[in-house]
Amino acid sequence: MRVLQLGKFYDPYVGGMETVLKEICESLADEVDFQVLVANTRWSTEHEMRTVPVTRVASMGKLFSCSMAPSFPLWARRFDPDLIHVHLPNPLAELSALMADRDIPVVAHFHSDIVRQRNLLKLYGPFLDAFYQRANCIVVPTPRHIRISRFVSKHREKCKVVPYGIHVDRFELNDDGCRKVDALRNEMPTVLCVGRLVTYKGVEFLIRALEGIKARLWIVGSGPLEASLKNLAQEKGIADRVEFLGQVSDDDLVAYYHACDVFVLPSITNAEMFGVVQLEAMACRKPVISTNLPTGVPWVNQHGQTGYVVAPRNAEELGRAIQRLVRDPQLREDMGEAGRERVEQHFTSTRMAEAMLEVYQEMLQEPCRVPAKFPQAEEAVEYPAKWA
Repeated sequence: MRVLQLGKFYDPYVGGMETVLKEICESLADEVDFQVLVANTRWSTEHEMRTVPVTRVASMGKLFSCSMAPSFPLWARRFDPDLIHVHLPNPLAELSALMADRDIPVVAHFHSDIVRQRNLLKLYGPFLDAFYQRANCIVVPTPRHIRISRFVSKHREKCKVVPYGIHVDRFELNDDGCRKVDALRNEMPTVLCVGRLVTYKGVEFLIRALEGIKARLWIVGSGPLEASLKNLAQEKGIADRVEFLGQVSDDDLVAYYHACDVFVLPSITNAEMFGVVQLEAMACRKPVISTNLPTGVPWVNQHGQTGYVVAPRNAEELGRAIQRLVRDPQLREDMGEAGRERVEQHFTSTRMAEAMLEVYQEMLQEPCRVPAKFPQAEEAVEYPAKWA
């Protein structure tokens, strides 16, 4: 089967949507004839033969987070796919799918709603409604994504839950990794946070929560709030226990996951839709503390089993959860093992790819131009028991 993937960017560009797109293409490259179409980061159209062929369309930059690549829809029409897979939000990709022949099935892969440019929804909303009406299937990573989106929730009968997945083997330690972990550890319990230093990540509340707890904090990532967060740590008198590590290599990140005692994702807004870093920490057998957002975040981290889920923006509650875990090694071990088991059962790249291949096959079955018979609304929202 020939599948045209329409995304925003592609590796080596780093982002959640881009990672999922790459994982699907590379995992299914032997079974599916993919063509990837994305925007370039400069004004030239480039073709690459990677594991799958990638066309990067000339772009003049971004406007409201949307690539200014005017020839994108024209390039999409040059291919002759059996099926189109759109990763969104991405107005260029959505427009390209709407312009495609009506007899080509369209799979809409919902990663997030528009969060930062909500004022644009007055113009963008009707267009997005038309796209979802056109789509034959809507793929979401958790059942909560159906409820949280006022656009997706109108089409529950089309929704199919396909959780994100990671390569678990990537998080195993080799001899060099074990030496790094040994060098990083000391007698003081360690809390790890991984993410961009931007407002919605809520790192401010994690720093406040650490006050009065005998633990150190590693922060992996960079961003515009780094200086203010360092000032906050200084103000709280814990700067000597908070280490800003910036961007680290993949190998070093794995070592930090294994060397820490607790992983925290303190996000405070719906911009955090899933939290793949939770899976990475769970793969390394670490208990996770995350926040009770209406997104997929608390669906991934099960409260009381793989870690704790606390109220967003509540440094006091977050501190209590950290304190309980740093004081109880056996609890950390039990939750860490439960997290690893959950990842192996439900969140591997192989499982994600197999589920996507099943979606493709269903879309191309006879009669092939109507949505597959997915669960009804109530069943889609309440995830099947085998995933619980």
